[in-house]
Amino acid sequence: MNTRSILYVDDEEDNLTVFKSTFRREYTIHLAKSGAEGMEILKNNEIQLIITDQRMPGMTGIQFLESIIPDHPDCIRMILTGFSDVEAIIEAINKGRVYRYITKPWNKDELRQTINKAFENYDLREKNRNLIEELKKSNEQLERKVIERTQKIEAQKNEITDSIRYAKRIQNALFPPCEAISDSLKDFFIFNKPRDIVSGDFYWIAEKEDKVVVAVADCTGHGVPGAFMSMLGIAILNEIVNKTTSLRANEILNQLRGNVIRSLHQTGKDNEARDGMEMALCIIDFEQYKIQYSGAFNPLYIIRNKEIIELMGDKMPIGIYSDEEESFTNQKLELEKGDTLYMFSDGFVDQIGGPKRKTFRSKYFKELLLTNSDKKMADQYKILEKTFKEWRGDIEQIDDILVMGVRV
Repeated sequence: MNTRSILYVDDEEDNLTVFKSTFRREYTIHLAKSGAEGMEILKNNEIQLIITDQRMPGMTGIQFLESIIPDHPDCIRMILTGFSDVEAIIEAINKGRVYRYITKPWNKDELRQTINKAFENYDLREKNRNLIEELKKSNEQLERKVIERTQKIEAQKNEITDSIRYAKRIQNALFPPCEAISDSLKDFFIFNKPRDIVSGDFYWIAEKEDKVVVAVADCTGHGVPGAFMSMLGIAILNEIVNKTTSLRANEILNQLRGNVIRSLHQTGKDNEARDGMEMALCIIDFEQYKIQYSGAFNPLYIIRNKEIIELMGDKMPIGIYSDEEESFTNQKLELEKGDTLYMFSDGFVDQIGGPKRKTFRSKYFKELLLTNSDKKMADQYKILEKTFKEWRGDIEQIDDILVMGVRV
C-alpha cells in the first residue's frame, strides 16, 4: 500500500493522465483540474506533496499554493513553469513557499528523483519535530540544549528542505545597504553583481571588541542554490562570533568549516556533492592599525604606496576536505594610514569577454586595482562597473561577482 500521497493540479487532462500513469505504482496520486478542486481534495485527504501547474484559468498555481499555507503548512510544494516565466518564479519565491520549481516539459526520471528527495526532506522534518518533543518531555534541564539543537535543525532545514521562500530575505540579509555598514567601515565600496536573481557570493560584517570582522565568500553554485548556501554561512558566522571570547580569524574559519560539514551531512564519500564555500576573512583593528587575515582559497590584496601586498589563502575549502583537521592559517600585519584592502570572489577574473573572448585574468585585475587605488572609493566602484560592462560586451555573465574595497 502506498503511504505517500501526491496531489497533482493541472487544467490539462492529458498531463494528469501521464502523471498518474507514471507514478501510481509508487505513490497514491490525487488529481485536480483546478485550484478549487485541489482544495477540496486537501480537506479530505492527507497529502505530503503538492505539484501544481502555474498557468491555469481562474486561479494560478502560485495563488493556489499561497492560499493553502495556513491550513497545510507542512505540505511540500512544487510548481511547474516554463523557462520564460521569470516573474512567476520570483512570485513563487516570495509567496508560494515552493520547495522546487520544475521546468516544462518535465523528464520523468528527473522528476522522480526530485520527488524522492522531497519525501526524504519531509521525513527529516517529521523526525526533527518528534526529536524536539521527546527532548522536552525527557528532562527540563536539557531545554537549553534543545533550543540550540532546534536552531541548528532550523538552519539545516532552511538550507536543505525548505523552498526558496526566504529568497527575498536572503537578498536583504546578505547584501545590506551601504548606509547600514558605513559606521563600521567608513570609507569603502562593494561591487556586487549577481548572475541571477539572487547570488551565491556574499559579504558579512560584524563588530566586536572594538574590531570589525569582514568576510567575502563565494559559495558553491550561484542563483538559488548558492543563495541558500550563503544563508547557512551567514547564520553560522553570526553564531560563531557571538559566542567566541577571543577573536582569531583562522579559528572562525575552522569552526565555520566544521559547522558546514555537519549541517550538510558531508562524509567525504566519492559520490557525494562537495558543497561549501571559499572565503577571505579579516579582523581589522582601525585604532591600532592591525589586521588578522585567514582565507579559504581567496586572497587579500593590500595596496600601499602603489604596491600590492598579496596575502594568500590556504588551499582548502569551507566544507568537506581530505584533511579537515588541518587548521587554517592566521596571518597578521601592521596597517598604515591610506592602505586599501580588497577582498573578492573569482567572478570578475573568470568572466569571458574582450576581443578574443577570454577570461579577464588575475593579472589584469591586479593592474586595474593598482592603477585606481588612489581614487575615491565611489570612483573605483564606477571604474569596476564600467570595465566589467565593456569587457563582457554581449556575452552573458557566467558567475556571481563580488569585490569589496576598504580604505584605512
